[in-house]
Amino acid sequence: MTTDNKNGVFKRQGLTERELVEIKTLADVCEAYENLHMKLNWGILRSRPHDQTNDFLYYENNVLVGFLAFFNFNPSEGEASGMVHPERRRRGIFRQLFAAVCAEARSRSVPTLLLIVEHDSASGQGFAASVKPAYHHSEYRMELAGAKPLPPPNPRLHFRLARPDEAPMLEHINAVSFDMDESSGTWYGAENFQDPKKRFYIAVLDETDEVYVGKLDVSLGAEEAYIAGVGVLPAYQRRGYGRQMIAQTVHDVLALGQQRIVLEVEANNRNALTLYQSCGFKEVSSFDYYSLSL
Repeated sequence: MTTDNKNGVFKRQGLTERELVEIKTLADVCEAYENLHMKLNWGILRSRPHDQTNDFLYYENNVLVGFLAFFNFNPSEGEASGMVHPERRRRGIFRQLFAAVCAEARSRSVPTLLLIVEHDSASGQGFAASVKPAYHHSEYRMELAGAKPLPPPNPRLHFRLARPDEAPMLEHINAVSFDMDESSGTWYGAENFQDPKKRFYIAVLDETDEVYVGKLDVSLGAEEAYIAGVGVLPAYQRRGYGRQMIAQTVHDVLALGQQRIVLEVEANNRNALTLYQSCGFKEVSSFDYYSLSL
């Protein structure tokens, strides 16, 4: 039996179930304090690789009082999102966590870090202002208010679960849709296809010839399902394919027993915003992204 207390910053390669519970407990306190819906990407936190440092926890006498997560979806930039217990703020805790994340990003030669701050978080906006970042963009978090009837299906469009051998196409559609580098085998690696909490959908025209049109991803969590990576190749946009993909996904996810479905969209992407609203989603919060050169 040890009497040692955990104090200070702890770096983690993968999170234990106990740590996930501690993070969730802290998040509940912080969200209730400022009436927030923080972006912590729970599906990703629960499946962190065990050979890479991505999570930074701050303890005081064995109690978790601060947390900052690092997300590195592509080589050109990373993202950071986290929190400090309301009773432990203004003590430099978040600044220590932030310095640790910046150091990790630099060690991977990531040139830019995006700090994610909920728009209505006074504490988060205050910290962002203190490090003087450049404003990058804003996103809405949207939640399904009520499923709409399925639109009349286009008989040419076949929307189904993707096969593992289609991972390069998923990466390609992502790269084209979101101006990212293609890096097949990362998010769409074999281990993710085997994860029952993840579902990757792909849309093709004329199933025999498999003309690829678009894709989207779903992460199934204990409290909500998260739709992400909705992309339709430019040549096939404005034909109703995106709406059919979203509507079918909503009905599929609800059929799995999920009661809550959420997604995020850039605030200035009016076409996507209108699409999601037409499928029954409404805005519940917004996040500001601030860019820091490393």
